[in-house]
Amino acid sequence: MSDKRNDNNKHDDINEFFAQFDQATVDQNRRKQSGSSSADAAGRSGRGNASRSGSRPGTRSRRNAGAASESSGKTRRKGGLTAAASRKKQGGSKKAKASGGKYTWLKAAGLICLGLILGVGIYVGVIFMTAPEVDTNNIYSMLNQRSVMYDADGNEIDNLYFSDGNRTIVDYEDMPEDLVNAVVSIEDNNFWSHNGFNFVRMIGAVRDSIFGGGQISGTSTITQQLARNVYLSEIKSQRSLNRKISEAYCTIVLEKNLTKEEIMEAYLNTIYLGFNSYGVQAASQAYFSKNVQDLNTLECAALAALPQSPDTYSIIVADYEGSTTSSLPTVASTDSATYLYNGDISKDRRDMVLRNMEREGYITEDEMNQWLSDDLRNYIKVGVSSSDSMSSYFTDYVVEQLTDDIVSEYGVDQATAQDMIYTGGLQIYTTLDSRIQSIVEEEFDDPDNFAGVAYVRTNSDGALLSDSGEVLLYDYSHYFNDEDQFVLSSDEYTMESDGSMKILAGNRLNIYETEVNGEPDVSIEFKGMYVNEDGIFYFIESGALSIPQGYKTVDGDGNAVISAQFFEDYPDFFVASGDSYVVSSNNYSLKQRTRQPQAATVIMENSTGEIKAMMGGRGTTGEQLFNRATSTRQPGSSIKPIAVYGPGLQMSYEYERDGRTMTLDNSDGSNWGDYITAGSIINDSPINLNGSSWPKNAYSGYRGQMTLRRAVQQSVNTCAVKTFQQVGADYSVSMLKKVGITSVDEEGEVNDLNPAALALGGMTNGISPLELTAAYAVFPNGGEYKEPICYTRVLNSEDEVLFEKTSESEQVYDEGVAWIMTDILRTVVTQGIGSSAAIGSQPVGGKTGTTDNNYDAWFSGFTPQYTMALWMGNDVNIELTSGSAMSARFWSAIMSRVCEGLPTESFRDRPDNVISTGGEYYTEGTYSRVSLTPSTTAPESTTAAPTTEAPPTEAPTVPTTGSSSDSGTDPTVPSTEN
Repeated sequence: MSDKRNDNNKHDDINEFFAQFDQATVDQNRRKQSGSSSADAAGRSGRGNASRSGSRPGTRSRRNAGAASESSGKTRRKGGLTAAASRKKQGGSKKAKASGGKYTWLKAAGLICLGLILGVGIYVGVIFMTAPEVDTNNIYSMLNQRSVMYDADGNEIDNLYFSDGNRTIVDYEDMPEDLVNAVVSIEDNNFWSHNGFNFVRMIGAVRDSIFGGGQISGTSTITQQLARNVYLSEIKSQRSLNRKISEAYCTIVLEKNLTKEEIMEAYLNTIYLGFNSYGVQAASQAYFSKNVQDLNTLECAALAALPQSPDTYSIIVADYEGSTTSSLPTVASTDSATYLYNGDISKDRRDMVLRNMEREGYITEDEMNQWLSDDLRNYIKVGVSSSDSMSSYFTDYVVEQLTDDIVSEYGVDQATAQDMIYTGGLQIYTTLDSRIQSIVEEEFDDPDNFAGVAYVRTNSDGALLSDSGEVLLYDYSHYFNDEDQFVLSSDEYTMESDGSMKILAGNRLNIYETEVNGEPDVSIEFKGMYVNEDGIFYFIESGALSIPQGYKTVDGDGNAVISAQFFEDYPDFFVASGDSYVVSSNNYSLKQRTRQPQAATVIMENSTGEIKAMMGGRGTTGEQLFNRATSTRQPGSSIKPIAVYGPGLQMSYEYERDGRTMTLDNSDGSNWGDYITAGSIINDSPINLNGSSWPKNAYSGYRGQMTLRRAVQQSVNTCAVKTFQQVGADYSVSMLKKVGITSVDEEGEVNDLNPAALALGGMTNGISPLELTAAYAVFPNGGEYKEPICYTRVLNSEDEVLFEKTSESEQVYDEGVAWIMTDILRTVVTQGIGSSAAIGSQPVGGKTGTTDNNYDAWFSGFTPQYTMALWMGNDVNIELTSGSAMSARFWSAIMSRVCEGLPTESFRDRPDNVISTGGEYYTEGTYSRVSLTPSTTAPESTTAAPTTEAPPTEAPTVPTTGSSSDSGTDPTVPSTEN
C-alpha cells in the first residue's frame, strides 16, 4: 500500500467530513447549471485516462471552484437581505411591530435548528472520536490471510485458514482491467470520480432511516465497503446510523491517504466471494483453478456479480457426504465431498455486469454478446487442494510441530501460535514427497494388504468380550434400532415431580462432568460399539446426546438430571413411545466409524531425517483425525534391536575401548565370550520365574544354543531376555532415549524397567511408528540419530524467513557397531523371519514384531535410502487373523513402489574397525573364540537343538524357510500363514 501516512488528528477528519457535505451542495448547484451528463461522462472516463497514475480527475478543481462560487453566492444573498430590510423599515412602525413577532418566531426556529445542528455535530463527533484507529499504511495487517503448505518439490498441498482467512493478497497491477471495470460497473460506477460517498443515495438512506424505522438501506461505495470490511468487521452486518457514521469517518481517512488504485486493490483483496474464498485471488483459484491475472471477461463478470450475496450466488456448492439433496449438476468430487455447479442462480446479475460494462464503454457490443451467449460452466475447474484427496495426517502433524516451534521461539501461548499459522499468510515448505505419499495412500486403500479380525467372543447381546470376559464393544443394535433411533428404556430413567428427567448411571450411557468454554457441563455418552457389515468390521469409538449446555447437571449419585426447561425449549427431542423415549438421529452424534484392522506408517529419508510420507489410518476423512502414526502401541519384538541387541554391541565396544572386560553370566549354558558380539552363544532355555518357565517363544519349546545373530533372525524371546539381563535396564533405557524414544515409563511401581517391557516389547505405553522409524534409521545412518523433521522453511506474508530447519543429529552408536547391526538386520530378511519384506531393487534390513494374541503386528525396516516402520492392529485389543508376516508383506508392497526406478544401492561400506573372523563380524578387540556345545540343550526343549550353526556370509543368498517366530509357528516348517 501507499507510504503516505495519516498524520492528522481526528478533529481534522471531522472537518473533512462536513466539508464533504459542502462539496455535495456545490456539486448539485453545478449540475443544475451545466447538466449532469458531462459529469457522468467524466466519471466513466476516469478509470481509463488516469487510473494507473493514481490521480482522481477533476476532484480538487471542482471542489475549489465550487467553494469560490458558494462564497460569491453568500455575498449576494447578504446584500439582498440588507436592501430588503431598509425598504421594510421605511414602511412604518406598525408594520415593523407586526414583523417583530414574526422575526421572534423565526429567531426561535433558527435557534432550534442551530441546537439540532449542534446536537447532530456533537453526536457525530462522539462517534468519530470512538471510531477505530485507521492505519492506511498497513491495511493487510487487519486481514486474515491463509497460510499455504508446500511439498518438498514446491507443489501446493494444503491451505490453512480460519473461517475468514482463505485469502491471498495480490497487487493491483496483477488484476485484469476487465475485473476492475466489471466491479466498478456493478458496484460503484462513479468510483473514479467521487470522494468516497454517493451523497444522493446517502441522503436518501438517512431519510429512510428517519422515516423507515431506523434501518439504513445498502448504498455503499467501494471505499465505504472497504472501510466496513477492514475496520468495522465486527459490526458490519448492522444497518444503523451509528455504523454508517463510523463508516463515513473511516472512508474519509481512506480517501485522503490512498489513491483510487490502492483502494481498489485493497477492496478486491478483502471482499468475500463465496465458497469460503476471501479476495479475488482465492476465488479465482477456487472456481477456475487459475490466478486472477489469467481470468477472461466472463470469469471477471462472474466474480463481480458475487459480492451482493456471496453465499447465495456462490458458483460452486460443496456437498459433504450427501449433506444436500440438490439436483445441481456435479462438476468435481473427492473422497470427502461432491462439488455442484450453482452458477445459474447468479446469471441475471452476471449478465447485468456485462451489459453495464458495454454501456460504460469498457467492452464492445460484440464482446458483450459473445460473453452473454457463452456458458460459464465451461470454464469451471474446482480448485480442490491436494489435502482434500490426501489424508490430513501429515499436514496436521506439521501444524502441531510448527505450533510448538513458534511457542518456543516467540514465547507465545499455543492459541496465539495457531492464530499465526491459520491467519498469518505463512508459506510453509514441508518435507513431504507427494509421490511417496500417494503410493502409501493407494496401498492403504487396498484391503488385500490387511489382516482380518479373528474370531471374537460375544455375549448373548452380541457385545464383544475381552479374554477376561469384560465388555470391549457393544453391538450397534444395543443402542439403535433399524431407523437409527436411540430408545431410552424405562429402567434407564425416571421422571421427577418438577418435570425434569433423571438418566440413571450404570446403564448404557456414560455420564461425565466436563467443562465447555469455562462453564460446567455434563456429557451423556454412548459407549464404544461396533458394526459388522458384509464381513467388514467397523469400530465407533463413542457418541453423545446433543443436549445443549446449561440444561444438564449431575446429582450426588452420578445420575444426569435434564431440567424441565429443556423439555419446554426442545419438546421434540425426547418423543414418548409407551414407557420409553425415542431420540432421533438428528439429536445425537457419533464419532466417525473406522474400518478395522487399522494401520499406520512413517517413511523417513535416511540422509536428511526428512519425513517423506505419513499415514495415520485408513478409511477416514477430515482433519484433526486420530493419528496412529504418532500414537503409541506395544512394539513387541520390534524393540529388540534398539533396546537389547544394539545396546549390547555398543556396550561391548565401549568396554573394549576403555580397556575393560565385561562380566557375563554363562551359568545357563550360554557362552558369551569376553564381550557381547554377533557371534556370542546364547542358550535358548527357559528362565525359572516363580516356579514357571519364562518367557515362552513363539514356537513350541526351546532349542538350545544359538548365536546372537541367529537369535535376532528368528526373534527368540529367551535370548533377548538373557541379553537384556547382561546389559541392564539403565543402559537399555539410556540408548532408547538417545535414538529418540520418549515413551519409556520409568516411574511408579509399575514401569518399563524390566525385561518384559524392554526385551519383549510389553511396554506400559508402547512406541509410535514415527519414533520407531527414526530409531531404526540410526543403523543404516552409521550410528547417527537424525531427529525427524516435517518442514524445512517457513516464510511470513512479506517473504521474510521465520524458520529454517534441518535435522539435528547425534552420534549414538559407534559406526562399526551400527554397521554390524545393519548386517544382522539384513540377514533377518535374507535368512530369517522377515523374508516377506524383501524387495527386488534394493537390499532391505529390518525386524518383525508381534504382541500377545496377535493384537499388534509390526515390520520396521530400511533400505539404503529410506526407513519405514509399519504397524497393523485393531483400535481395541482384538486378535488379528495374521501377524507380523502380513505387516512385512505390506511393508514390501509400499517400499518396492517407493524404490522403483531408483539406482540399486548398497548399505555403507564396512568401517575400518570391523573385522571378519570365522564368517562373523566384530568391532576390533571384541572377538572371543566361542563355539556351540552340542550337548547343551534346553531341558524343556521339544525340538532338538542344531549341532552346528552356519556362519553368515557377507551377502547370504539362501533364506531359511518358515515364518516369523513372532507368528507362533516353527521356523523350520514352511509357513502356512496368509
